[in-house]
Amino acid sequence: MGCPVKKVLLIQQDMGRRDKEYPLFPLGLAYIAAVLQGREVKIFDPNLYNLEESEEGLKKEITGFQPDIVGISLRNIDTTMMRDPFVHYRTLAPTVRLIKSMSPGIKIIVGGTAFSLYAREIMGRIKDIDFGIYLEGEETIVELLENMDAPEKVKGLFFRKKGEVHFTGERPQPDFAVLPPPKRDADIIDIGQYINDRQTAIGVQSKRGCELSCSYCTYVFLNKDRMRLRIPAQVVDEIEEMVTKHKVRGFIFVDNVFNIPEDHAREICKELIRRKIPVEWTAWLTPRGLTDEFLLLMREAGCRRVRFSPDAATDRGLAVLSKGCSVFDIENSLSLLSQMKDMFVGYNFFCAWPGMKWSDAFNTLKFLLKVSVVFSGRDNVSLNWIRVEPHTGIYNKAIQERLINIETNMLPENDSELLPLFYAPSRLSGKTRMFDCVISSMEKGGLLWRGLLWFFKLFDKR
Repeated sequence: MGCPVKKVLLIQQDMGRRDKEYPLFPLGLAYIAAVLQGREVKIFDPNLYNLEESEEGLKKEITGFQPDIVGISLRNIDTTMMRDPFVHYRTLAPTVRLIKSMSPGIKIIVGGTAFSLYAREIMGRIKDIDFGIYLEGEETIVELLENMDAPEKVKGLFFRKKGEVHFTGERPQPDFAVLPPPKRDADIIDIGQYINDRQTAIGVQSKRGCELSCSYCTYVFLNKDRMRLRIPAQVVDEIEEMVTKHKVRGFIFVDNVFNIPEDHAREICKELIRRKIPVEWTAWLTPRGLTDEFLLLMREAGCRRVRFSPDAATDRGLAVLSKGCSVFDIENSLSLLSQMKDMFVGYNFFCAWPGMKWSDAFNTLKFLLKVSVVFSGRDNVSLNWIRVEPHTGIYNKAIQERLINIETNMLPENDSELLPLFYAPSRLSGKTRMFDCVISSMEKGGLLWRGLLWFFKLFDKR
C-alpha cells in the first residue's frame, strides 16, 4: 500500500495566450474539489498570471503546497475558429514536464472535456501523464485516490502498466442531483479574481446532458443524451451564496441549452424571483418553442443576455445540422426579443455545411444584417466554420466527402495542423471568400459591412 493522498493540487489548463482570452472560473475543478472531502485541496489557475509569469507561479504553488497528487483539467484543444486558429493543447506537455522536473515521483492525473475526446491519443503522446480520467470525473477521482496501487479496479480510467496504456472501461454517469455543489471557498481558490463586468467569467451548471443531436457537436458524446437535472432550489442556493458571500454580480448558465427542459428553467427563474437575488446572468437557448411569457420570466429573474446557435438560416440547413428547430423559430426569437430593449442578443452561424447552396449563404448574410439592424448596439453575431471533431456526424460526413480520412490527425499540436480540420470544402470556396470578406469588414466596422447595413435598412423600409 502506498502512502495516503492528503494534498491535491488541481490545475486549470493554461490557454497559452492572454491577449484574446480572459480567465474563466474553473467550474469543473470546483466540482472535483467538492468531492475530495477530508483532503487538503487547492486550485491553481495560470491564466490569472501574465504569460511570462505563469510558470513561476506554478513553481511557487508546488513548492509551497507540496501536493501528493496533481490533477490537470484540459478544457479546450483549440479555439474551433478558422479565422483565429490557435491550439490551446500545446501548453499541456510543458506543464506536465515542469511538474515532473520539480517532483519526479508525483502522480499526474489529466481529465476534462478535451482530454476525453482524445484520451488515448494524449496518453500516447505525453508519457509522463500517469492517469487519465475519462468523461465526468467526480466519482472516478474519489475511487482512484483510494486505489492508487490498484487502478484497474476503477472504472472510467486510463492508466499505465509496464509501459502500456490500459483503459478500465466506461462507467455510468454520476447522478448530478446528488453531487455536492462546487467549492468556491477562498482557501481553495479566490473567486474574487474572476469578478468583473463579463457575465461569462463565472459559470453555474443546472443540468448535464443534451437531448439535441447537432451533427457537429460533441456534447452528446461527452455528457450523453439523458438529461440529469439539479434541484432548482439547490441551484439557486448556489447562486445566492455567490452573490451574498462572494459578491458576484453576474454569471452564465453553462448548461448546453438552458431552456431544455423548459419547466426546469422556469422553476429556477421563479425561485430567483421569489428570493429577489440581485444578479444578472446569461444563458444559451434554443429558439424552438420560445414564448414571450418565458422570456419575460427570464428577464424578471435577472437575465440580460441570451445567445442562440441556430448555425443555419434555412430549413434545409437546419435539417442537415440536426438542429431540431426551424426558420420560423429563429424569426420568432428575433421578433420577441426585439421588444425587450434591455436584453443583449447573440446568434451564431456557420459559413459552410454539407450541401450548402448560394441561396443558403445569402439567407445567412441576410439574417446577420437583420440582427444587426434590429438589435443595433445590443447584438453579437458570429460567423464561423465547423471544426470537425471525432464522435460527430460531421466527422463521418467529412470522411465520406474525402475532406479527411480515418488516418487524419484530429489532435493538432500547432495552428497549421489545425487549419485543415475545418469543414470548408473547395467547392464552397466562393462562399468562403464572400464570408471571409464580410466577417473581416464586420469586425472592423469597414465600408463593406456599413454599405450592406445601409442597403438592408433601405430595402427594409420599402
